[in-house]
Amino acid sequence: MVDIEWEVQVPAGGPTVNVTGTVEDVYSQLKTFDPEFGTEFPPTDHNDAIEAPGSAHSAGRQLPDGVPGRPSNGPGPGNWGRVSCSYNSAIHWCNDPLALAPIVPVSLLNRRDAYMYLNHITEVLTAALRRLLCFFGRAISASWKSLPKKRQKLALAFISAGFTVFLVLKLGCNLFYADYWEWETTSRFLGSPSANEIRDNSSNGDDLCDSFPTYHLSRVQVVLKVGSTEPPSRIETHIATVTRCITNLIVFSDHESQIKCHRVYNILATLPDSFWGNSSDAQAYRALQRGEFDTVESSQGWKLDRFKFLPMVERAYEMNPAAKWFVFLESDTYFVWDNLFRLLDQFDPSVPLYLGSPTSGKGRSWFAYGGSGFVLSTAAVQKLVARKVGSRGVYSQPPLNQRYEGLIKEDCCGDSVLGWALYKSGVKLSGMWPMFNPHPLHGVPFDEQHWCQPVISMHKLSLEDMTGLARWEKQRGRKHPLLYADLFEYTEWGNLGIKVNWDNGDWGGWQEPAPSPAHRSLEACREACHNHPECFSYTYHDSGHHCVFVPSVRLGAQKPATLRLSAGWDLDKIKQWRDTHQCRKPQWMKPSTDRIF
Repeated sequence: MVDIEWEVQVPAGGPTVNVTGTVEDVYSQLKTFDPEFGTEFPPTDHNDAIEAPGSAHSAGRQLPDGVPGRPSNGPGPGNWGRVSCSYNSAIHWCNDPLALAPIVPVSLLNRRDAYMYLNHITEVLTAALRRLLCFFGRAISASWKSLPKKRQKLALAFISAGFTVFLVLKLGCNLFYADYWEWETTSRFLGSPSANEIRDNSSNGDDLCDSFPTYHLSRVQVVLKVGSTEPPSRIETHIATVTRCITNLIVFSDHESQIKCHRVYNILATLPDSFWGNSSDAQAYRALQRGEFDTVESSQGWKLDRFKFLPMVERAYEMNPAAKWFVFLESDTYFVWDNLFRLLDQFDPSVPLYLGSPTSGKGRSWFAYGGSGFVLSTAAVQKLVARKVGSRGVYSQPPLNQRYEGLIKEDCCGDSVLGWALYKSGVKLSGMWPMFNPHPLHGVPFDEQHWCQPVISMHKLSLEDMTGLARWEKQRGRKHPLLYADLFEYTEWGNLGIKVNWDNGDWGGWQEPAPSPAHRSLEACREACHNHPECFSYTYHDSGHHCVFVPSVRLGAQKPATLRLSAGWDLDKIKQWRDTHQCRKPQWMKPSTDRIF
């Protein structure tokens, strides 16, 4: 290991100071010149490249690890690993010309570091394998030459036959293996009334629940997580539509209150004092307890959310230990209850199961994205909350929350912490995307992956969509599972035209190279999309004069007039695609973390 020589101006714009060593050493030395050094670019320890921090999926940090400059010495590019500019050990390499870099998601940083590390290991192993193959090649070549011609021909025939069998089996698996089940499921909902009856009772919304299988809630415990800084209208609309029929609904928040006929439990009150101290989280929490809701920013309320996940799972189990399934959702999550119940009827709750939309988490774990909702079997919850017992029946482990107190404080997101805690308990995520969907209704990219699959959940729905979907679900009946293809018809896509101040290309779109005539005007963009076989909708940026093609059908959303955006859809192409993609049977997706959002 070579000591790094750094030339850093302290303070910024001040005299140049020469220091040596790792980032940790640099900070120690520079603080003797300027006690305030490090407040702008705090150092970050990235030593554990593969076991990345739990907040890796969303946080951003400065490079290279907080030092505003790059080393003035070093062995140069290509001499991998001889000089380290990690916080205190050799993981983040100074051979890269890293000067002062922009904020980069720490998930990418850790993946890059891990990639560099694994790439070096791969090079070493490749070289060793090459030598080994050369050795065996020479030995086999000598043996082959000593064989009679007849035996050589037989050996070649045997090798060819074996290779052919391997290819047939491999191709057969790929051709005949389906990533989904074609279950014949039945609805637990009772017979639905006619559309006329629905319109007659539409004034109070009570008809939404007249066919709901409330008896099934003895097996399914539904938990709604909310926050005091959320718009009250959103929570009230959710309880009036999505969770209206959930008679055993448990509502957890960061403040004790009452919403409609539901008691709202302050789940954070179960945490010990060690969680709070005098942090900004503690100050926000105490302000909420004093009823000073206007003094707490919504962003700070969101930060408090990470404290709720572990205690809410534990408390839900304590309140209803007889439940077979625990379903967790948020105030902007929409659940298609009929599809969810059909899905759960296919699984055994005595098996530890964790279902949701997969997101990369800490280390090699995956967690279910909280906004899409997630489901835990009773066996999974039992494994999570279990504590080791020592002699004389005394617990030898602290409670669940205290076991992960440090991680909860440092991580940004509670769904990530919960996923890691389940992973450490031996419960891995069963990824159910796209049935559990992070998109809102206007953001669903209707395509092959969002067509014959049942819709179980969506996220960030508007209040209008929650109300409209709940009533439309009731009206369409529940003879068959609700598929994305059905949801597509709800959007009334046939009425779409060019929309001004609209964007449908902010997710999943691409641009043609700059010389393309598509960028000349809105009409040129429309024509170019029509002529491109993979373009189904488009957005034109008039201010920047560029055209975005979208390979799916998305409703998109309204945007400020100052952005000068216009969006359109190729209705002829969309109709042709829809007519040639009729769903023979529902595709209930098999669990996977390779298939992700």
